[in-house]
Amino acid sequence: MRIFQSLIGDWTLSRVLSPDIGTMTGTARFRELEPNLLHYREDGQLELATGHVGQAYREYHYCLEDEQIRVCFVEPDAFGRTLHTLRFAGSAVEAADVYLCGQDTYTGRYWFETPDRFTIEMTILGPNKDYSTHTIYNRKQMMSSN
Repeated sequence: MRIFQSLIGDWTLSRVLSPDIGTMTGTARFRELEPNLLHYREDGQLELATGHVGQAYREYHYCLEDEQIRVCFVEPDAFGRTLHTLRFAGSAVEAADVYLCGQDTYTGRYWFETPDRFTIEMTILGPNKDYSTHTIYNRKQMMSSN
């Protein structure tokens, strides 16, 4: 699948946490572990509206199965559990799914605009949660050696 293969490599990321929670900037890498399995890791600097600044990271596995991509947790207590399944119809370049975690709902929307840019929007709602994230990924450009 074209979208799955286009993920391999290094990316910059820019994330906004709303409403007025903070931002994160950093990098993400998709590394091929097997032909249909990618390891995703993001690292960056999280700046909260409270003034707190710290380092943050997150990891997932992206698994290609038929014409869909499963985004799975890698943490030991949730290993292999699916966060979202991205189903693409025809030539679609966007997908959405919902993950239920206890009383919390994580609605993810994924847009793959070009092979060098994609966006993930996540809305998190629950008894004690009501926020969203908007993350833009741009492929890191290779430095030329002239």
